[in-house]
Amino acid sequence: MSESGISPPRTFSGKLKMIGPGIILAAAAIGSGELILTPRAGALFGLSIAWIILISVVYKLFLTLGLARYTIAMGEDIFVGFSHLPGPRFWFVWTMGAIYLLGAVGYAGISLACGSALYALFPSLSMLQWAVIVVIFAYALLLSGSYEPVEKAAFLLSFVLIVGVLYSLAALRPGAAWFFQGLSPRLPAGSGQTAVSLLGWTAGGTSTLIYSFWILEKGIGGGRAERKDFKGWLSLIRLDTGISYLLMFFISFAFLTIGVLVLSTAGPDGGPLIPAREETTSVLSRLLTVATGPQTKFVFLVAAFAILYSTVIGLVDGKSRALRSAVHMIFPKSKRISDKNMYRIFATLMCLIIFAFLFTKSPVVLIVLISAVEAPVLSISAIALIYLMHRRLPRPMRPGLLWHMVIISGTLVYLFLSGAFLIKTVFGSN
Repeated sequence: MSESGISPPRTFSGKLKMIGPGIILAAAAIGSGELILTPRAGALFGLSIAWIILISVVYKLFLTLGLARYTIAMGEDIFVGFSHLPGPRFWFVWTMGAIYLLGAVGYAGISLACGSALYALFPSLSMLQWAVIVVIFAYALLLSGSYEPVEKAAFLLSFVLIVGVLYSLAALRPGAAWFFQGLSPRLPAGSGQTAVSLLGWTAGGTSTLIYSFWILEKGIGGGRAERKDFKGWLSLIRLDTGISYLLMFFISFAFLTIGVLVLSTAGPDGGPLIPAREETTSVLSRLLTVATGPQTKFVFLVAAFAILYSTVIGLVDGKSRALRSAVHMIFPKSKRISDKNMYRIFATLMCLIIFAFLFTKSPVVLIVLISAVEAPVLSISAIALIYLMHRRLPRPMRPGLLWHMVIISGTLVYLFLSGAFLIKTVFGSN
């Protein structure tokens, strides 16, 4: 048994009862990237670019499994693990904390997009008014500081999302032959920028690290797991993350498909129609109405709302937990404030940042820069995780050759592509 006396579930039904952190991760990771980026990519390059989404999902799945392995073996979140990295003390914890806090600026845009979906459904209130309501309801849910309401919300919103996407696809009636014809993997001319964006944004970015905090909240591992229970907990984690990343791939691929079917020939000259990012949801819903009827528009907009609202809840919750851990670690005297109250402080701060940028012009340069930094920082996180695995975990608890091969090769690809993207973003090279 683990240190707390909790044993891992042995049966499949017992494991199903304990899944949850992966569903929250999926709900947080499936966001504006899937709703906006993948339809645009589909319109421009078709299904041939789907293999990039698959690579992103596989890499992040293996990274998440590594995070879980470390957390279960050591009984500590990954931020505590990062405090053991060589160099100035807490340097990477400071880095991640800053990225997480500044990232809240971008959540204002997600909240406005959520308000846009509600406005299209119920135009009695403006997009801004709906966005304000969205943030208020998200804050009310998070204010308790409890894990369970967030998990229940993630399950409900994920169910709504799956039903909505399946209905939208069914209404478009793509044939099996059409899928197989378009799935030939290649990198079309001019798709380099889109490929980098898909690698960075699909299946989440640095939000992947939050999984470490959620499995501790769920009680998976029961503290620092003993070796005889370790494999049992890993079996549960594989099921939890497997469902999570299968959902992420399905949603990303579904919106790629919707983009191909709806946008690729909707332009005035019969070519692709590429709406502005903030207009993607409304354009898709309008074209779906033309193609399949008004009921599909309603279902699609409900699914879009579920995507965006779950993203706000998941990201604010998870990053508030991460920031709480960082502050308690860097400033030991802050432990006089309970974990729950410290969580509430950061959830309040992040929601205030969102509110502030709902009513002011968003600093686009800051948002773009944070987005560009996400992929290389995630790569550095993977390198740090490899170090921690070999430095702190007993040999029997370390991952095998396959995990190392996927993480090392994926990290090299991410560093190369994201480095080029970051240079282009910062220096504006063509």
